[in-house]
Amino acid sequence: MKITIARLRSNVKYNGPLETVLDSFFENYVKFMRANPQHEYRTYNVSFDTSRPKRTPETIEWADVIVIPSDSEFRYHGELQMNPKDLAKSESHIDTIRPYFKNKTVIMWRSDRGDTEDLYRSFLPEIKNFTTIDEIDFSGNIHGMKYHFIQTLKNPLADMFDEEKTTDFAYWGRMKHGNDREKTIRKIYRSDLSTVMIGGFPSGVQRQSAWIKDWKQLYPLLEPARSTLCFNWIDPSATTSRYPEALSIGIIPFVWRDYDINNTYNIAEWQRVQEFEELHEKIHQLRNGDIFHSKLEEYRNNYKKVLLSEDEYYRQFAERMEKSIDGINSKNIT
Repeated sequence: MKITIARLRSNVKYNGPLETVLDSFFENYVKFMRANPQHEYRTYNVSFDTSRPKRTPETIEWADVIVIPSDSEFRYHGELQMNPKDLAKSESHIDTIRPYFKNKTVIMWRSDRGDTEDLYRSFLPEIKNFTTIDEIDFSGNIHGMKYHFIQTLKNPLADMFDEEKTTDFAYWGRMKHGNDREKTIRKIYRSDLSTVMIGGFPSGVQRQSAWIKDWKQLYPLLEPARSTLCFNWIDPSATTSRYPEALSIGIIPFVWRDYDINNTYNIAEWQRVQEFEELHEKIHQLRNGDIFHSKLEEYRNNYKKVLLSEDEYYRQFAERMEKSIDGINSKNIT
C-alpha cells in the first residue's frame, strides 16, 4: 500500500518522544514503518528528521491510505474563536488537498473526543473508508507510553535525596468548555493553594507560561507539584494523557466526577472528587509528606496493573494498523 501520514493543520517534526502531543502514536508508527517495508511511505506536513515539514498535496494524491494524527481538529469548526486570518490560511490548505481525498481511505489516530469521523466527513465528504485508532483502544490508554517516556527525564539521584514537594497544584494543557473545568480552575487559582499553570486558561488565571510542547522544558516546572486534576470532555468513558503523565512525574492525579466512568485506569475512590471543596481539603492533606508518598505509591501501583510495556503498546498498535490496512484490501477486492 501507498501510505501518507498527513497533518492537516499544524505541522509535526518528529525526532523522538516528548516533543509533540501525539508522540505515543508517532513513536509506534516509526517502529511500524521499519517493520513493514512492503508498504511505501510518504508525508504531508510531517517530517521524521531535522528537515522542515512541507505541505505536499501530491503525496495526498499519490496515497492509497492517508493516516491523520488528529488532535484538536474540532477547534477549527467553531469550538473556539480563532484569528480569522489564521483560520482562512488553514482552510485554503484544506481546499487545495480536498479533491485528493476522493475514494481514499483514512486512518485517524484519535486523541480528542471532539475529533470524530463525522467531523472529518463534513469537510472531506468524498472519503471512501474511515477507520479510527483511538487512544482508549489500548490498556491504560496508548499514552501510557508517556509514563515510560517521562521516566527517562528523572534524575536518578533525586529519589535518594527525597526532595519535598513545594507546590500544591499544577495544571498543563488547553481549556475545553464544559464539565465545570474553567470554573474549577478559577476556584483553585483564587484559593490559598499554591499553583503552577502552563498553557491556556480562562480570564483571571495568571499562567507561568504558554503551552510548552517540549517535555524537557515542561518537566522541571511541574515536578515540584503534589497534585493535578483530570477532566473528561463529551464522553465520560474517556481517559486522557494527563493521568499517566502526572503519575510518572510524581504528581497525584485527582479526577473530576465521572471521569473514566468504567475505571479503566484503576482509580482509587479517594482520588475522585465531586466538588471544589472536597478537592481543596484533600490537597491540603497532601502537604503531609507521609500521606503524599503513601498515596503516590498506591496510585502508581494501581495504574501499573493496566499499564503495558512499550513493546506491548507497539504490538497492539501494529495489530490495529494491519487490521485497518487488511480491511481496505478486502473491501477493494469485493
